[in-house]
Amino acid sequence: MTDLLPPASTPLEQAFAQAAARVGDIPVDVATLWNPATCPIASLPWLAWTLSADRWNADWSDAEKREAVAGAIAAQRIKGSRLAVEQALQSLDDLLQLVEWFEASPQLDPYTFEVRLPLIDAEGVAGGTRVSAEFARQIIADVTRAKPVRAHFALVQQLELIGLPALVGAAHGAAYRRLDGAAAASPVGFDPDTPWGDLLQDENGEPLQDDFGNFIDGTAP
Repeated sequence: MTDLLPPASTPLEQAFAQAAARVGDIPVDVATLWNPATCPIASLPWLAWTLSADRWNADWSDAEKREAVAGAIAAQRIKGSRLAVEQALQSLDDLLQLVEWFEASPQLDPYTFEVRLPLIDAEGVAGGTRVSAEFARQIIADVTRAKPVRAHFALVQQLELIGLPALVGAAHGAAYRRLDGAAAASPVGFDPDTPWGDLLQDENGEPLQDDFGNFIDGTAP
């Protein structure tokens, strides 16, 4: 092995040179590593980090991970725009709706918007992933990454009752989810071990109940 170290080099410098020489002898197909379609799946998270991919989930399929990396640069180009927020919402649920301050009635404060989440599925039943607290947190996280820095938003969960829309669940500001803790005077049927913020609530902060008198837990699958 040859190197450019001077004769007076220290043993530590020589060890570094030998280690670097071994690394340099390893053939690396750079073109393969930088291509989301051909990058080894074990190295894909590093490529995602290098390209500043905002969304990443270790539980995604290999195809979903490669798609996220492939779209990272395009996503960065539109970051901070309405289109970026709409694309983030569409990737989560087709029923999510973006309403900017001037589109709401009555109008909201300037540079604010709402993300409206219907809690009724195609069969007209409330439940499933859409009502979970984890899904709400995912929406907040993805929208926060995509939105303009100056804009603030609220996540509004909508439940259709007797043909009339009712706002349920307290508003979620930016990346903050309200957790009030157990109420001082727990209502009948309320489990004190369940965080108050995990229950679906009406506009007055009262927990919603199903037809059997049970409180609807937003964390339930």
